Amino acid sequence: MAESLSRAGARVMGIDPAASAINVAQTHAQSAGLSIDYRVGRGESLPLDDGSVDVVVCVDVLEHIPAWPKVLREIHRVLKPGGVFLFDTINRSWFSKFIAIVLGEYVLRILPVGTHDGRLFIKPSELRHELSALGFELMPFVGLGPIGFNRRLDILFGRLPSTAVMYMGGARKASPPSGAVLEHDGSTRLQSSR
Repeated sequence: MAESLSRAGARVMGIDPAASAINVAQTHAQSAGLSIDYRVGRGESLPLDDGSVDVVVCVDVLEHIPAWPKVLREIHRVLKPGGVFLFDTINRSWFSKFIAIVLGEYVLRILPVGTHDGRLFIKPSELRHELSALGFELMPFVGLGPIGFNRRLDILFGRLPSTAVMYMGGARKASPPSGAVLEHDGSTRLQSSR
């Protein structure tokens, strides 16, 4: 995702907790002539200043983090007012566990066994609740899943009519009201003009 965004003209920072993954990503981006700022870091404690980024993209991340609500708080902290959070994740249901774990890991072997823990999958209602509680303005959540293959036989993903297995969506960090002052902790206080 970082390379795709960079090719599209975005100034990109990629964050991952594994230094080895960061090293591989840096080497790959450099070999492609891309300038991406890769950093070792965890979603629960992002190595970024408050209100410093316009967009945060989490692709195949949230369903692997037990403390995902803390990650959402960090995303809210680092986004500028009006900034956008985009994500995809896996719904927590018997059907999604069957598709992602049984079929994906054991039958088709698309992913290594143990990649997913179905207990960490997130229901759309849970994600909506946490985002709303942080003051995000919700964007639509839509189904996501395999829609075919490309010429190299890579699986192509796209929009599906159901969020039963995977879904994607977004949220916008609300801009403070006119006359508000943004506090260090990300909260706002109204300042009188008198």
